Amino acid sequence: MSVDVVCAGVPFLDITFTGLERMPTLGEERMAERVQFTPGGLANVALGLHRLGLVTTLWSPVGEDVGGRLLASLLDSEGIPWVGPSNVESGVSAILPLDGDRAFVTVAPAYELDTGAIAALCPRAVVTDLGSIGAIPAGPDVYAVTGDVESRDLAGRHPEAMSGLRALLVNESEARFLTGFDDAEEAAGSLAAAGTTVVVTVGARGAVYAGRDGAARAEAPAVRAVDTNGAGDLFTAAWVWADLAGVPVEDRLRLAVTYASLSVRVATTQAGALTLDAFRRQADLPDALFPGPGARR
Repeated sequence: MSVDVVCAGVPFLDITFTGLERMPTLGEERMAERVQFTPGGLANVALGLHRLGLVTTLWSPVGEDVGGRLLASLLDSEGIPWVGPSNVESGVSAILPLDGDRAFVTVAPAYELDTGAIAALCPRAVVTDLGSIGAIPAGPDVYAVTGDVESRDLAGRHPEAMSGLRALLVNESEARFLTGFDDAEEAAGSLAAAGTTVVVTVGARGAVYAGRDGAARAEAPAVRAVDTNGAGDLFTAAWVWADLAGVPVEDRLRLAVTYASLSVRVATTQAGALTLDAFRRQADLPDALFPGPGARR
């Protein structure tokens, strides 16, 4: 078996409550208009990669509980294989979007990556959590992501394997935890000093890049944000897709920023992740920025 990208790490079942007028206070019940069940976390990255046309597999322990069975069904409906040993529980996030931002509560079961199982998939690239990069087999390009909790835990003690990354992709808050710098450009430069490419997303302001090619920044298009949850995951998907196609850094940054920005116009990442054809039609970008059919680095 050979795939373009393996997303290695725990995915989440996202439970999104939309239509809240305000957040509930402790002890208060508020009514939402709708609840939606969608893939989340690394499953969002896999979803974006799949819709952009890459053969993508998700590797992690497969939850046997209600959440895991529902998540497996959602991934199967998208045509995304989820492979790995069985596990008694799965990752779940409750998402409460409001006024262009969101709050969430998450349960994340512990897991260990199986280096041999990932190698057997023969991927061109692997996307995984920063703390797990040491378990990725040699050969594929490795892209690392992280979260608030992990970035706090890794503050001041970055993994030794970070220098071997193809890219580290983090948001502004995660970059601040990892480096102590409030400024995104400073944080990106500090992380890039470890010998890797770094991209820091800065929400509606776009994203910044630091790496062997110098520094760059891309502004985000103006959109009305409905649900920002998962936008960073789709940014990662678009960056990896464009990088594997050999798109130059500044164009890659514009593509990824635009893809992520267009996703926040609707509730849930599953609804916002565009196919490649829809991305071409809806993005206000020159057609020349998009890699041609069969483009491959």
